[in-house]
This record gives sequence, C-alpha cells and structure tokens, in this order.
Amino acid sequence: WPCDVPLPDTLFTISSLVRLYIGLWKLPDTAGLRGASFPNLRELGICTVVMEQGDVETIVASSPVLEVLSIQGSHKGLRLRLVSQSLRCVQICSSVVENVTVVKAPCLERLILQGGRHAASGMCTMVSILDAPKLHFFGFLGPGNHVLGIGGTVIMAGIKESAATIVASVKILSLNVRFGLPNEARMVPMFLKCFPNVVRLHIMSRKCNGSTGKPSLNFQEGPTESAMLHIKEMYFREFRGEQGEVAFLKSIFPKVLETAVIIMANPSFTPFSVAVAFSKLKEASEVIRCCQVLLLKSTGPEGGKAWSFKEGSDFSCEDPFSTVESSLFTPEQSKFIGFDEVGNRHDACCTMPVRSGRSLDVLNYELGMVSASFGSRP
Repeated sequence: WPCDVPLPDTLFTISSLVRLYIGLWKLPDTAGLRGASFPNLRELGICTVVMEQGDVETIVASSPVLEVLSIQGSHKGLRLRLVSQSLRCVQICSSVVENVTVVKAPCLERLILQGGRHAASGMCTMVSILDAPKLHFFGFLGPGNHVLGIGGTVIMAGIKESAATIVASVKILSLNVRFGLPNEARMVPMFLKCFPNVVRLHIMSRKCNGSTGKPSLNFQEGPTESAMLHIKEMYFREFRGEQGEVAFLKSIFPKVLETAVIIMANPSFTPFSVAVAFSKLKEASEVIRCCQVLLLKSTGPEGGKAWSFKEGSDFSCEDPFSTVESSLFTPEQSKFIGFDEVGNRHDACCTMPVRSGRSLDVLNYELGMVSASFGSRP
C-alpha cells in the first residue's frame, strides 16, 4: 500500500475537528502545515505516515487543547520535542525513535514508549524529561532500548543521586528488562532511584538471544530502602526462574513491598521448566516480608498483546499498564505465599476465575478476600 500520497492541505484547516487519526499518508510540506489550525482538536493519531522532522511539533503547536498524541509505525527516525500546555498523554508505539524530549508539558500525565528499536541495532532512544511536573505514568522504559535523561543529566550506572536526577511525580512505572544481560540488569536499580515515589511497579522480563554466560549480579547495592519506600505492589511478567530474575526478587522482597504478582511465562511460547521456575520463586520468597505473593501462569504469547491506544489514553483507568496483563488470563490455579499475624509462613492453593479484560485492581480486591486468612505481617 503506497504511503507517499500527500494529504490534502485543506484537511489541516478544518477547525471543527475534535478527534483525528490519519494513516498510510504523507504529511504536506512545511508550508502546508504552517496553515494548520485545530482549535478544538483533543486527540491526534498518526499511524504509518511519512513525515519530516518537526512536522509533529508544528501540528501540536496548532492544537491548543490537544490532550492525546499517539504515534505508530514511524520508521524514519523520529526526533520529538514536546512543548504543550494541554497534552496529557503521549503514546509512541512500534516506531524508530532517535529521541524524545519533554521540554515543557505541565499537564502531561502519561508517557508510553512501546516497541521501539533495540540495542541490538546499535542504537537506543534518548528519553529526556526536563519539565513534566504531573507525569504520573511512565513506561515501557528499558535499558536495552532507552537512555534516560533527567533535567539534562544522563542516568548511568554509578551516578550519584540528587534532586536533579529524580522525577518525584511518577507513581506507576513499567520497565522492560533482560535480566540475563548484566549491563541491562544493573540499570534497574538506577532507574528505580530516579522515581522514588513509585507505588506500583511493572516488570516485563525479556528473553536474551543466545547464551550470555553466567551473569554476576548484586542488586543489594541497588536501590536503598528509602528509594523504594512507596512501592506497595509489583507485577512481574514472563517469569522463567532465571538467575537474574531471582536475584532481583530477592533484593526487592525484603524491602517495603506489600503485594507481588508473579506471572509465569507461557511454556507453549517460551520453553522453560515450570517446576524449576516455581522452586526458584519459593527460594526467592524465603526472604519475603510482603503480606502475599500470587503466582499466575500466562496463557498468551510472549510479551502479551499489542498496545492499545484506546486503553492507554483512557483516563478513567487508573493503571494503563495493568490492562495488558489482565487480558492474558483464563481461570488458572494460583499459588499464594503469605504470613499470619505473628509472621509464620503459610502456603495455600486456590482457583480464581479471571475474566478477560478485567483490571488487576479488581483481581487484587478479590484475591485479598480469598487470602484474608493469612492476615498481614507487621
């Protein structure tokens, strides 16, 4: 399908538009875009569109009430500078992105980067956050895909913590990590230090291509308890019982976590030993301090379903990252590991009905009802 057919300039003068999605086109030249005027546009989607550097910024500048910007299938090497008084949600999926710089976005709540190029290509995406005081959701940040910059400082292993290298507003963070690669694994603590007020942490454990040898990991030198003070819930997806995964869980379990949902990979898509993975999880849970751990088994493909712009920009959903996870499960036998009121450990099994599309918040509520007999550990 040809993607180089230019959009008519007249489209960019329809001032009554509130929602606009364009796909498989070529944006007009700069002169045509300068006449753009979208005084009522609140939602813009650009999907597999040929465009030049600066085109997106021109449209955003012409849309004073724009709240949602979604970009998919940009393959030219997008360089995006976000300056907007109205943007609340930015989603960039399955695109080649050189850099994203949040210059000034006082209303931005959600920054979602999914399916970009990988370090295997020799290039990573630079993500810089300069001014985003309301940024609440951030994902899917990955040390293999992204280089993080905060306030003009590039976050690297060994960098000292300071007020200039944190984003205190982020409450829900999603990370994509290949724990089998030491260079990626050691960046996880560094990223967590940058977001000290995270309440809910999502981890997607990615497979490594080929053998990486025996990694030497020491997460105990990672984020301090003060840096993780507010983390109450963690959702760990695609667990396979790898050494790096277990090392990470051992480091986070003794800290301040209250609830952990471990979602085992689907062995139909990701060959591994379920029995070994379960034994590794039990090993990691020996140092547990959280009130409960729930083990689920994914029935979907590796990495889950494709990201949905609609779900990602649904402001009524308090966690856009949980919607991806909740759609993967059918009724499965779940394993609980909990503590009673005096700290004694108990294991129990039960079967929970989990309907497709339900949020994990509802699931957590029901699980709390089922596991109430465990109590909570002081």
